[in-house]
Amino acid sequence: MELINTKIPPLDEALGGLIEDSILLITYDAYSQGWTLAFEILKRRIEEGDFGVIINSVVPLSMLSMELKRIGFDIFEEGEKGNLGIIDIFASFYGIKYRQPYIYHTDMDQETYFPKFVALYRRMLKERIKDRRPIGIQVTADGFAFLIGEERELRNLQKNLAEKENARLHEKRKRPINIVLLNRDRASQRYLSWLSLYSQYQIEFRPQEGKLEEKMFIRKSPLPNFKPTTRMFKLENGKISII
Repeated sequence: MELINTKIPPLDEALGGLIEDSILLITYDAYSQGWTLAFEILKRRIEEGDFGVIINSVVPLSMLSMELKRIGFDIFEEGEKGNLGIIDIFASFYGIKYRQPYIYHTDMDQETYFPKFVALYRRMLKERIKDRRPIGIQVTADGFAFLIGEERELRNLQKNLAEKENARLHEKRKRPINIVLLNRDRASQRYLSWLSLYSQYQIEFRPQEGKLEEKMFIRKSPLPNFKPTTRMFKLENGKISII
């Protein structure tokens, strides 16, 4: 299978590249900025011609936009350019109606979430993604668990893995890269354990008291020559650095 680079050299050196159709799990805590790494990967892959997919379950898009603008990523600008689509689960649960055609939402509840989510993604695939590679970010796994419950979300994750396996076997198109964000402070250890099982790659961020840099533990990769490593991560003036 094809290896995809994040275009962040120290990260590619540590991971060895991302296998298409894989899941990268990024975990962090309440004081971490490590979640921004996902959007730096997305920004650089869009520059390579890929298509961004944000699956939002935690905040209104105006709040998410404010957070991302400080790292130089404008979701509305990228949506207008045709580089990004948003499946807004938060809006779907709480009745927010956006007019932008690249924001996908519908009426949802805990019982109807999964089939309606799949239908929205299939629609986006046909209307916007087309022959481009999707780079998806789940914002966030703990947000989904809060909306529908950890147990139900784990079962939906299994269903989604089965959908992806069928698509891999029967559909000829560029396979996605999937990035899952999880705040450890908002989820159980059991939930994290299941997500870790289903993820081919795992990066953990831990802030250091009194320091601007965070420890970045690159814990997991399926590539045969991979060795777990530690890096230092810093976000300053809207730019990330990995040392």
